Amino acid sequence: MGNLRDFYQLMKDNYADSNLFKDLNLIHNISNDIQIGINCDFSEMLGELVGNYDSLNYPSITCGILTYNEERCIKRCLESVVNEFDEIIVLDSVSEDNTVKIIKENFNDVKVYVEPWKNDFSFHRNKIINLATCDWIYFIDADNYYDSKNKGKAMRIAKVMDFLKIEGVVSPTVIEHDNSMSRDTRKMFRLKDNILFSGKVHEEPVYANGEIPRNIIVDINVFHDGYNPKIINMMEKNERNITLTKEMMKIEPNNPKWLYFYSRELYQTQRDIALVQSVLFKALELYENSSYTRYYVDTIALLCRVLFESKNYQKLTECLNILENNTLNCSDIDYYNSALLFYNLLLRIKKISSTLKENIDMYERDYHSFINPSHDHIKILILNMLLLLGDYQDAFKVYKEIKSIEIKDEFLVNVNKFKDNLLSFIDSINKI
Repeated sequence: MGNLRDFYQLMKDNYADSNLFKDLNLIHNISNDIQIGINCDFSEMLGELVGNYDSLNYPSITCGILTYNEERCIKRCLESVVNEFDEIIVLDSVSEDNTVKIIKENFNDVKVYVEPWKNDFSFHRNKIINLATCDWIYFIDADNYYDSKNKGKAMRIAKVMDFLKIEGVVSPTVIEHDNSMSRDTRKMFRLKDNILFSGKVHEEPVYANGEIPRNIIVDINVFHDGYNPKIINMMEKNERNITLTKEMMKIEPNNPKWLYFYSRELYQTQRDIALVQSVLFKALELYENSSYTRYYVDTIALLCRVLFESKNYQKLTECLNILENNTLNCSDIDYYNSALLFYNLLLRIKKISSTLKENIDMYERDYHSFINPSHDHIKILILNMLLLLGDYQDAFKVYKEIKSIEIKDEFLVNVNKFKDNLLSFIDSINKI
């Protein structure tokens, strides 16, 4: 048995044009922690493996979709997947709009089942799993649509994972309406692996023994507009999620996952920021004694964001150290550290400008200057500092105290240049 990275390198060096290598490239997180279950000498058996792979058929895949009042988007979703999967199952929660009518009128091969909503996403997803007849299952939400560039990728990924006995749950990249991305989405897996969903909300696929499957990130893109506030009532969605999350907190009080999602939903609905902080710190405490590690880094990342917004910079520095120790190549760390440095500079500038302002009368009364007898050069420095700090009222007061017409004129020339550049910048933005 070897690791996938070693196998990948051997394939790259010897069979880069093979279908096996091309399909292997659809897996993004090829790393040493992903083990392949092949007991052979790769260097001697590669040619035979490549030939065996080409002779195999693709596994069959069921596409599962949950619906409730999805007439806005169900046609778009189904059109994007109808030719990509062997079976499509829609489980509708007794829609009151034209969702089912649209499906039946436009997609004859789609199997539609009806199940009244149970306030439990896992229940409904597991119902689809029980109805599925294929080797694999892929879940897509009704407000998602499959990228046309994905053509054939799902079956190729299923084939290479079966062939190399790669265990785990497949995660396509979900691209939101604002172009943010999620890569830990866990949408596809083998049906024979005895995986079912767990959790009434924020559900995730779990093995029958309770273990969390390995996350396999793949080269499939899916677009999602279900969090677009221009389309969806996000307050209603968040309130529903809060209710279901609180139920899960009672069912699994020691699972830090639910505290993370509860705090995230509170944050999204702009609830008491102190409460959000408190829940996040409690989640971190639970993580210390929990075998469940998913969302640990997400919890730290959200806490950093909340601490930053509430200006709790001391705690933020502590959490940044934890975040840095648990992530690789995370730009947020540089962002927060740079922002902290920037705000520290602003505080120092504010302190310096205040000191200079307090001393200006003393300068004019008791000090002399080789630069400007009226000490207008100091007033200009204070003025620029106040403008940088956004203190425009005090800045105007300082401007009026400047005695030199030449210094005032030079300042106004610079201000007008800045104004012209700013207007040009705004005009460029408006043309986008």
